[in-house]
Amino acid sequence: MLTGVTLTLIAVFSFVLVLSFLVFFHELGHYSVARFFGIAVDRFSIGFGKPIWRRTSKAGVEWVVARIPLGGYVKFSGDAGAASNPDTQKLEELKAEYEAKPDGPAIDDIFHFRPVWQRALVVLAGPLANFILAIFLFAVIAWSVGIQFATPQVSEVRPDTPAAAAGFEVGDNILSLDGKAMTSISAASQYIRLRSDSKIEAIVERDGQEITLYVTPERTEIRDEIGGLSKVGLVGVGLTQGKTGVDSVEGPIEALAYGFSQTGEILGSTGVYLARIFKGKEDGKQLGSVVKIATVTGKVAVDTAKADVALSVKLKAWALRMAFLAASISIALGFANLMPLPVLDGGHLVYYGYEAVVGRPLSQEKQEFGFKIGFAVLLTLFVVLTINDVGYVGSIIASAG
Repeated sequence: MLTGVTLTLIAVFSFVLVLSFLVFFHELGHYSVARFFGIAVDRFSIGFGKPIWRRTSKAGVEWVVARIPLGGYVKFSGDAGAASNPDTQKLEELKAEYEAKPDGPAIDDIFHFRPVWQRALVVLAGPLANFILAIFLFAVIAWSVGIQFATPQVSEVRPDTPAAAAGFEVGDNILSLDGKAMTSISAASQYIRLRSDSKIEAIVERDGQEITLYVTPERTEIRDEIGGLSKVGLVGVGLTQGKTGVDSVEGPIEALAYGFSQTGEILGSTGVYLARIFKGKEDGKQLGSVVKIATVTGKVAVDTAKADVALSVKLKAWALRMAFLAASISIALGFANLMPLPVLDGGHLVYYGYEAVVGRPLSQEKQEFGFKIGFAVLLTLFVVLTINDVGYVGSIIASAG
């Protein structure tokens, strides 16, 4: 019997491991491309705050693990801080020193003096690293356990629901929704949940014939897989597995193809959800920050630890579930970092895009103003998402009580 303290340690360890791994890989993307171009790096930090471990490499890079494991950064020579905003005074001093003595200290390895296309590639490498990691993790999962498929089959049609009005019947096999093939219950459920108040074309197989039905999900509050409250689209059917099976993955190419498809599907679903928020069809309550990540990761880890199976089975299940969560969160991390806020990678790319088009960088005053605005927006967004998280965690606690 695992004690409460042990389960808490498992939850905390799983969360810190997953988040630190994702942050490390994101920053490794920036670092690797920067070093490829010969750009000088002062510090590579996992976490913020006071260092609990540090080491300086032969290349002069200070590698740091800090106390607060909620992010990380790569600090280039000439940066004013972790957001890679330029330290104007230091850059001017370096430039003046070089002009006074050209055979002295070189400035070619300073990030902010490099061509705009190199800076853009260094910045873009972080989010791309997250997407590549997700593809790799999904590929490893597929290679380990195969690609499972199950045709969603209608097991129940509740009266006075959109499904009943649309003509769904028990035994219908859902082949596709809006032309997209459905190969699992989760895929069908997710597709429907993201489209409340939007008409869906469903192709079902009934008595050997394909029938087209049209149904519009109703926005409904439910409890998700870990007990939290969410408002999603529902049509009023129960689903069970129809035709099931597992496709074995023959090699790395097939595994990577699956990784690409899974990553693409999650990115597509994210785009659909965000577009619905801007159209006023979603309230954004499903978006979360680090608190929700910690809650979901910890809950999955604890549920796995409490399973009544052999330790070896638990460890394998834990590894696979953490890998799946890490892949999904990695996509969200890469996507979020591409938001056009100056403190994020997307904001830097906006600045570089302006510089590439106009032929000169945005003035230092405007860049600094942009960083301040970006930080304020990011802080506001963090507060809003944390409020979402607190409500979500509260609903889990209420259901458990």
